[in-house]
Amino acid sequence: MNVVTYRAARVVCAHLVLLTLTFLTFLCAASPVCGGGGPKSVLVVQNTRSRVSADIAAYYVRMRGIPKSNLCAITCSTNEIVSKQECETKIVAPIREFLKKPEIADRIHYIVLTKGVPLGADYGYKSGPLSVTSILTCVAANVTEPITNPYGPTAQQPVEAAFSYDIPLGARLYLVTRLDAYTVEDVHRMINRSIFAVPFGHVALDRRVVDESNTGYVALNDRLATANYALESMGVPTTYDDSHLFLGWMQNLIGYFSWGSNDPSFTFPAYTSNSFQPGSIADTYVSTSGRTFDRPAESGQSLIADLIPAGACGVSGYVSEPYSYYTTRPEVLFDRYIKGYNVAESFYAACPELFWKSVVVGDPLMAPFATPPSVFILNSSETPITGLATLSVSAFDWSGVSKVEFYFDDRLIGIAAAKPYSITLDTTQYTVGPHLIEAIAYENSKVATQGHASAVLTIENPTSNLTNIADAFHSPDGQGVRSTGRVVTAATLDMGGKEFYIEDPSRTSGIKVVSNVKVAEGDLVTVVGDLRTDSGERSIVAATVSVTGRASAPVAPLGMPNKYVGGADLLPQTLGVTGGIGPRNLGLLVRTWGRVTHVGGPQEDFFYIDDGSNLDDGSGHIGLKVRCGNLSKPQFGSKVIVTGLSSCEKVGGRTNPVLKLRRQSDLLSLGI
Repeated sequence: MNVVTYRAARVVCAHLVLLTLTFLTFLCAASPVCGGGGPKSVLVVQNTRSRVSADIAAYYVRMRGIPKSNLCAITCSTNEIVSKQECETKIVAPIREFLKKPEIADRIHYIVLTKGVPLGADYGYKSGPLSVTSILTCVAANVTEPITNPYGPTAQQPVEAAFSYDIPLGARLYLVTRLDAYTVEDVHRMINRSIFAVPFGHVALDRRVVDESNTGYVALNDRLATANYALESMGVPTTYDDSHLFLGWMQNLIGYFSWGSNDPSFTFPAYTSNSFQPGSIADTYVSTSGRTFDRPAESGQSLIADLIPAGACGVSGYVSEPYSYYTTRPEVLFDRYIKGYNVAESFYAACPELFWKSVVVGDPLMAPFATPPSVFILNSSETPITGLATLSVSAFDWSGVSKVEFYFDDRLIGIAAAKPYSITLDTTQYTVGPHLIEAIAYENSKVATQGHASAVLTIENPTSNLTNIADAFHSPDGQGVRSTGRVVTAATLDMGGKEFYIEDPSRTSGIKVVSNVKVAEGDLVTVVGDLRTDSGERSIVAATVSVTGRASAPVAPLGMPNKYVGGADLLPQTLGVTGGIGPRNLGLLVRTWGRVTHVGGPQEDFFYIDDGSNLDDGSGHIGLKVRCGNLSKPQFGSKVIVTGLSSCEKVGGRTNPVLKLRRQSDLLSLGI
């Protein structure tokens, strides 16, 4: 049985069980099919100047399960057409830089733009602007003008396979689409219908009557005829029209291709009368069909956007005149799509030119005819893993499985290329507690469809290796922890000789270390010990402290008003201060200011300041409490700026914020 017939047979089977499985799919939250790609390989771009862009990006990320690390924010005009300079500096450059991030650099294959990101850019061509989506296919390559798509239908050696992405451009090729339509609601609906696409329906191919002397138009018609023959050979029902009529009022379309308003028999009511299946694709031979996705004020050539409200989920058009040679090849488009390739792979395989006029709209992962491997994680979520643990997966596909990738908290940790699909994980290098384990199996075929499974497994070890200090916050008191490469923000001697403070390089979390080991501010240290809660503040009671180096620069304090010191709760096990607001910052080096409202007596090591926040800790003094140890106190009524460690004290049922000074220079008096 050849590949086409074999896959068509599998599609027929899918039709028979679809209605039965649909309800179960929703119950089990099964992963939607992704031909040749998956959520981890998609970069989503949003424009910070567009609320619509942010809304669509957030919705798509949530619905498709895109990792948050794959969300790229740019700041540019919200106009549909922008200048070359703005495109290069505000769109191309920041996306190119974002793609260099180590955690995503090797896994991104698709870029998804959102409504609110410019549609086209004026590069000075008389025929009109270029498509931003097409420009970005070459974002990593040294390309400055239109080029033949090395995987397209006019390439010297076109390849029928999933894109390998690393191509003869000298850098990776990206497949770029947009999530765009007339309304946000239309985009949301398109996303939903793409994720739950169905592998059945018929394809409508509408030729126009042309003068045989017009060889260019004859060639376009011939491509529709070739597409029809290929679809019939695969057993796909088609409506193929070569009459003077314009096709309309068709139901359950999975594919559509016509001449649009370039057909003399075109009518707008007929064009918009068709209804499409979830997972459907559409295109037309219209030179400006993708010139806007805002409802035009004036009439003109038909728009591909008009098919989206009718249910089309993946469409392609042109922002300006592409010339007939560079239009989509329907015989390639439908052949690839029915074989199981995703919508991005199918449209770009049918696209002759890059850095040109084409704009592809839709979820790039949509692939209703793909047949993913079945994948099951064999480790029980009820059994903790410890020490050197084996992670095992069962994976099956009729075409075979080429490999299984294992991810741990969204990081690739191993690949198994043969049965048994398993890897060994050294759990001692990770934080104790729950972690997300994912397995992605790849079908051993040209399409390389992905199958996905996930589970939450719990690590239990005597010592928890902290990737970030905040990773300790969900662990109970007494849990052993190891924190490596943290910078000291308060030296032992500055804190009375019995404690010091450390922070993550990211400035996201810090913690007190109880130890009499002498470390200096700016030291990089490794701390091993047990967690403890002191008067509401988490700390590490250190068994060992090792100095491993010096920070390249001193830690700058985080400036904030009095009312933000301490911050709100982060987790149930990691509380902020009573009534705290803003990000939890206990353990971090901070700076605040105010007028001195109270000065403690000779035997007291504190004073209060107030910046208008009017904090009340129940002591009878208004303001933020500042502990100064043996340092000189400021004058009552004076204005001061103070730098210190965000800490807290538990008094009765309250946890009050406190700022701890390190040295006299942390207190700057501005006078009365």
